[in-house]
Amino acid sequence: MSKSKIPQEMFQHVVNNALDFLGQSIAELQQKPKYSVIHFHAAIELVLKARLMSEHWTLVISPKKQADWQEFTQGKFVSVTLEEAATRLEKVAQSGLGDKQLKSFRAVTKHRNQMVHFYHAAETEQAGIQRIQAIVKEQLSAWYFLHDLMLGQWKDTFKEWKQEISEIDAKLREHHEFLKVVFEELKPKIEEQVSEGYIFHTCPSCGFESDRHPDESDSLYESKCLVCGLNEQCILIECTECEEGEALYRGIAEAECSSCGHHHDGSQLLEKFVDDGAAHMAVKDGGNYPFPLNCGECMCYETVVEVADSQYLCTECFAVSDTYGVCGWCNDESTNLSEDSYWRGCEFCDGRAGWDKD
Repeated sequence: MSKSKIPQEMFQHVVNNALDFLGQSIAELQQKPKYSVIHFHAAIELVLKARLMSEHWTLVISPKKQADWQEFTQGKFVSVTLEEAATRLEKVAQSGLGDKQLKSFRAVTKHRNQMVHFYHAAETEQAGIQRIQAIVKEQLSAWYFLHDLMLGQWKDTFKEWKQEISEIDAKLREHHEFLKVVFEELKPKIEEQVSEGYIFHTCPSCGFESDRHPDESDSLYESKCLVCGLNEQCILIECTECEEGEALYRGIAEAECSSCGHHHDGSQLLEKFVDDGAAHMAVKDGGNYPFPLNCGECMCYETVVEVADSQYLCTECFAVSDTYGVCGWCNDESTNLSEDSYWRGCEFCDGRAGWDKD
């Protein structure tokens, strides 16, 4: 059997295994919460490893071990940890995890370790209910990010399993009933904050109308769900189609008008925040208006705009930076430039090193 066929079969096995663990995690939540956490954690790691395997089989081998084809095909190898997988997804696959995604997955890992080493089955009924509520919060948040990765950023890798992923999503969201008590307890606080001027939307993670937003537009802010704790970078703009409704971007460069339903993407944000007048005056005065910048996160060309002082938003991947710089070699402005950009270059050039190599 060829080396190209075996990894494909193993890749499919890894994805199917991940989905199986997710299904088990959902089924075990009420009666076996410890195993629910353990299986959910295993599913996250398997999804990340599957994404790495889709690039090359050696990426799932621990960096502490020598990659060996025979051992790999026999399953006799040490695989990467969550942290090692995250590093390779960013550095090698060039499709890394965002800070919030990684933070959420780390929380599941920490909880899993506690469950394995310190869990005590003998607890009061109330403590058991509170434990399940905590697990549901954690899993809904982690699944929100994992689901987004599998059907969004990594959709080409997992498109074969789109239906199974959607079915798991529906089953997991049935557990939001365990958070109803939390939501009911928070209602007075939510009503108080509404009177203070906050607006509450339905949370895309837990499904409750507990996602808090300030009543402001044309500025970047962070929302927060009071029930499950999900927070996202958001920005609200006037609809460019009907000019009556508003389009709320929540962590991604896509939004729908609240009035006419018009679909907005990153181009509307780019148009909104690139100041043509300022650009004209800068050139007229012999200066430079650098926007839009290149994005050092997703490596997109001229997608970063200034939404406030020292706040630079990529209208493609929604990454936020507080600084930008000029490449020492090609003179392009970009976020996340290395200090030695003259030698190493940026996302769009190979620097002096590449020039000398040629």
